[in-house]
Amino acid sequence: MHHTIKHHPLLDMSQPFAGILLDAYGVFWAGNAAGAIPGAPEAMKALVASGKIVGILSNATRLAEVEIKKLDSHGIHLGEHFHFLITSGEIARQTALSNSLPFSPSTNKYFVLGGPYPDCGIHAEIFAGSPFSETTDLSHAGFIYASTPQIQGEDQTDPKVFEPHVQSCLSSNLPMLCANPDLFAHEGYPPKAVVRQGSLARRYEELGGPVHYIGKPYSPAFAKAMQEFAKYSIHNPSDILMIGDTPETDVRGARLFGMSSALITQTGIMADRLEALHPTESVSALLSDDHPHFFLERLSL
Repeated sequence: MHHTIKHHPLLDMSQPFAGILLDAYGVFWAGNAAGAIPGAPEAMKALVASGKIVGILSNATRLAEVEIKKLDSHGIHLGEHFHFLITSGEIARQTALSNSLPFSPSTNKYFVLGGPYPDCGIHAEIFAGSPFSETTDLSHAGFIYASTPQIQGEDQTDPKVFEPHVQSCLSSNLPMLCANPDLFAHEGYPPKAVVRQGSLARRYEELGGPVHYIGKPYSPAFAKAMQEFAKYSIHNPSDILMIGDTPETDVRGARLFGMSSALITQTGIMADRLEALHPTESVSALLSDDHPHFFLERLSL
């Protein structure tokens, strides 16, 4: 079905826009084991050199400074390849530090869904110094935090393996905070789609549990990006092009916020879906209502 999609060259497509907003995983980043997607860093550098303000808006739950250092160690540098980076983890941390959760928990204890972890979980970064602390007793918790889903420290490809974990939280009817709405993300070498927090949160929601999301496609994440673009005198969302690999988060979020969007088709989540597409299915059906303005084969020149 690839032939039914009209792709556009990156620099031609980006020409009318003052700002470019990139997703990370599946767009220029293949996962922590594989590193940068070949050709993507050069494309990012070319966008910056052409005068575009390039931002990164990722649903990763690591803090922004951690992600910036990671990219720097892989030759993707702040100022040379991009101007700012925002993560869902950073937004969640600011929410926790300011004690402004989107619900009123009965206690300041949270129960972690998704572990346990052999080492300290990433959630500790988010809640460090905040009024909230972890409890391993669900009955003492005021809310549930959906953390990176792993079994014995290993990523999983099938969300169903977490069904008992999700079911065990249902009786509490506690609100769940999900700082990564992605259902899957690419990790490993070679990269493969592994379960992420959004899969657990969606299942909890399907079963009747209350869920509150931070990150794409929700508007606070895009509003945070606009605050950064405003530092470069870019104030109108219509002057921004969002480039991502997932229709439900990248494209939908951009569309609802008034940004144009481009969907990557040969790397990341959309590439997986196209690969699995049955000959009788159409790309339009696959995209549902989350149609991008443009299609891009990959982030490259």
